[in-house]
Amino acid sequence: MLKEYLLKNHQIELEEVLDNIDINCYYSIYVNFVSLFEDDADVAQKILQYPRYYLPLCDEAAIKAQEEIAKPKQIVKKKVRIRITAVPVTLDQGQIGQLVSTSGIIVRISQPKVLKSVQRHYCRKCKHVTLAKYEWERQNFADITDCEECHATKLKVLTDFDLEDSSDCQEIGVQEKCKIDTNKSLTEELRIILLDDLVDKCRPGDHVEISGVVIRIWGPLEVGERLEATTMMLGNSITVRRKISDTSSSQEMRDVFRNYWEKYSDNPLLGRDNILASICPKLYGMYTAKLALAVVLAGGVPKCNESGNYSLYYHTFYSLYKIQCVIINKKKKKGTRVRGEPHLLLVGDPGTGKSQLLRAASRLAIRSVLTTGVGSTAAGLTATAVRDSEGWHLEAGALVLADGGVCCVDEFTTMSSQDRTSVHEAMEQQTISIAKAGLVSTLNSRCSVVAAINPSGGQFTDDEEWETNLGDPLLSRFDLILLLKDNRNSEWDRLTSEHILKAAYETKENNAQTDSKNHMELLKSESLWKEDTLREYLAYVHSLQPKLTKEAEMILRATYLYHRCHPNRREERTTVRLLDSLIRLAEGHARLMYRSDIEIMDVIFVAKLIGTGSTSEINLGCSFPIDPIATYKSEDLI
Repeated sequence: MLKEYLLKNHQIELEEVLDNIDINCYYSIYVNFVSLFEDDADVAQKILQYPRYYLPLCDEAAIKAQEEIAKPKQIVKKKVRIRITAVPVTLDQGQIGQLVSTSGIIVRISQPKVLKSVQRHYCRKCKHVTLAKYEWERQNFADITDCEECHATKLKVLTDFDLEDSSDCQEIGVQEKCKIDTNKSLTEELRIILLDDLVDKCRPGDHVEISGVVIRIWGPLEVGERLEATTMMLGNSITVRRKISDTSSSQEMRDVFRNYWEKYSDNPLLGRDNILASICPKLYGMYTAKLALAVVLAGGVPKCNESGNYSLYYHTFYSLYKIQCVIINKKKKKGTRVRGEPHLLLVGDPGTGKSQLLRAASRLAIRSVLTTGVGSTAAGLTATAVRDSEGWHLEAGALVLADGGVCCVDEFTTMSSQDRTSVHEAMEQQTISIAKAGLVSTLNSRCSVVAAINPSGGQFTDDEEWETNLGDPLLSRFDLILLLKDNRNSEWDRLTSEHILKAAYETKENNAQTDSKNHMELLKSESLWKEDTLREYLAYVHSLQPKLTKEAEMILRATYLYHRCHPNRREERTTVRLLDSLIRLAEGHARLMYRSDIEIMDVIFVAKLIGTGSTSEINLGCSFPIDPIATYKSEDLI
């Protein structure tokens, strides 16, 4: 039923299948549903409504299409599967037995196993073999009582193993991504069965798009007990999203972003501060903290060194620190990925807004996981192997689920020291290696970590240098450490109390008036941005690839050497990783400013952020400057 369509639109794929010499391998041909619907709407609708009947007919059509174009020396492959993509019907819209599509994050994956899909019954009278297919709803083979040829009842079940009667099988668990306007970030887990060449196509933490058939598996029938059923999906096609982007900005939205920065071309810092003020507006002031959070959410540019090549910025700084470059080049000779996601650590007194900033970060990131150190373990943050009635499964932790986004950990020090050391690899190499119960895998954790802790003793002391319970290896992995101190200043307390009281008695009419404005109206006005707009903007700037200019390079070099040679430097904060951090944060600030080049202004603000880790600049509860450009120039920064 699909032969003519395959010959017309997928002849190249058919020829590639024929050219392959392996006849025992499974081959997939991916068919776009929209394209098929435009060519033959009747066939497309039949596949959509009755996939379990028509998809096997499509596989047979692929075999017939091979036979028609096969050359004399080419072998027709029997194990060809038609994979339908871009299915318009979603899981919540489809019915049992229909072909639907869904997307989400893989949170669990089982070990591959061999499933016997066909059982052979041998007739002792006529020697005919009757095939009984595996029924997923009953988790058993179809009942065969007589021979399909002579209808004799003397049948014998053949127990011999035949490769043609079996399939590779794997079960995965997927959590669907909810809409932004809901309170939940992830829904319940959906069990999906993968067969044949779909096995091992994905790993925990991958964001996937899957199409398949919705089925209902029934439990055992017992007298006096309610019959239970489980909804599952038989996967037909699976696509892994390599670049996570759940939102694609429209052309209108991109034009509005561009016009916004053109309006502030004479005073870009004022436009930036308006964005910063839109981050958690209920927190008064905290200009530096919100700037640091925005830079981290904008993120740097990841770089991958090919074999024999060195990254551009390491080559640029070769004259700066030869020993450093020799070490890095030796380590990266085989080619590795240099992370672009910065990490942020908030160290503050109780009541300084650390948890509120973490929650704001989790809401502004396209993909985020928010957890606390009290309820987290090493397995909960990384990955673990879990055994159930069906065998061992690999379950992803918070850092894997946040791949491509932000992982926020509150009260980080409440975790045990052994559990905290498990995140070392995830924070620097951005991978998690696991080898448990025969499951050996390397999972991606390409996310920014935003953590909040209290200093040792619960709060800062005036006469002593700040200390934490985190070890030096973990502290060196944070690109930025901010110290939030409650200075108990009477003027600051007055301003903060006025802001809190104003927010408490603000009328609902004003809130409703603000909510009624759409994104475009708010962007064109001087009002604060909505969280949805901020989220979309931060996702869009990730497409920018800012380049390091010569002037910015000189300031970064001077900043790095200053901290390395400072007599009162902290050893754990002035390692070679400091240079990586400076570049990542400068790229993040350039992205935040909607730039394609890293300018002097970007690296100046990054140098100031790096300097906030000293006790002399511990007051971060500062207000926003009235005229940012004037303040910038008055501090002799240019």
